[in-house]
Amino acid sequence: MDNEAYFHNIRRIEEIISQLDGERLSPEESKELFERGRKLIQECESILDRYSGTFEEMSITPTVD
Repeated sequence: MDNEAYFHNIRRIEEIISQLDGERLSPEESKELFERGRKLIQECESILDRYSGTFEEMSITPTVD
């Protein structure tokens, strides 16, 4: 997995959310940040999708003795 890019995107998304929540932004600035966040989320999804099916679902079932 492209860990560096994925976690960089996650940190940037968190920063964008913080800016949108805490700063007084113009509608244009808010829209730009929102769109950037959306693109970063799509990039993260793409990274995760590359690994779809490489992990098997695991379940642990207790055994009765």
